Amino acid sequence: MSLVSVEYEREGCQAKYEDTLHAWADKMRLTKFPLIRACIGEFLGTVVLIYFGDGVVAWHYFSTTKEAISVSLTWGLAVLLGLFISGTMGYGLMNPAITLAFAVAGKVPWIPVPLLILCQIAGCYTGALLVYAIYRENIVKNAAWTMLGTGSIFVTAPTQGNVAGLIDQVIGTAMLTALCSAIGDKHNFNVPRYLGIFYVALLVVALVAAFPTHAGAALNPARDFGPRLAALSLGYRDAFSAYDYYFWVPIVGPILGALIGACLYELFNGIHLRGLAEEDARKKEYEEEDI
Repeated sequence: MSLVSVEYEREGCQAKYEDTLHAWADKMRLTKFPLIRACIGEFLGTVVLIYFGDGVVAWHYFSTTKEAISVSLTWGLAVLLGLFISGTMGYGLMNPAITLAFAVAGKVPWIPVPLLILCQIAGCYTGALLVYAIYRENIVKNAAWTMLGTGSIFVTAPTQGNVAGLIDQVIGTAMLTALCSAIGDKHNFNVPRYLGIFYVALLVVALVAAFPTHAGAALNPARDFGPRLAALSLGYRDAFSAYDYYFWVPIVGPILGALIGACLYELFNGIHLRGLAEEDARKKEYEEEDI
């Protein structure tokens, strides 16, 4: 058999293999099911978010060198990488607080909100389990099987009490939501979506680097609640009772903050920018009619 015939048969087999893959892909495509795509995107995005985010926290916990800047940078990259997956499949929110706030502001339809939030929590839960699987030996050897010990890898914790943590989360998430609204507002600077996710990642780096003290810069109910559920399922009995039942703070604080941030942005920026855009559009129509 000549080399030419072997190459011809190889190309023929490869073509058949690729045709088979395409046929299966055609059957599996979800082009007609946008809600399922969005749910998958939110799940995968939050898995990536916690995999890298809690992963760097675990490294920081067990490492002898304590570089806080590496934690904030990695959380920013975690958001960026998560958005690369979730944003192309659906809404790219990865945060129940922002999901609710954007629904209130009319930027996200209400119908998919409950499912999106469930997928976000499930993704964070799964991401935490992946981090545990990788750092299992370190965690088991450490023997500090409490939320004050190795449990702090997975969740946030207060340093000045629940009230200070709540204030921190309300203000921080309000800032996050307002600035995300500004970045995504096409009537503002009209930032391209592919570039906007980099700005959002830089925003997260800034928030995590500047305000980690009082509440660990959760800024996201799923980021804390999902891994907290994972910690409970792994045997951390004080997952919800630790720090004077602090668990509710990273849930309530970000939700309140996101609602405040979204409303303030619309009140002071959004509605005015849209009004200016509408006036410009009307002026162009009048000018065209005059011509």
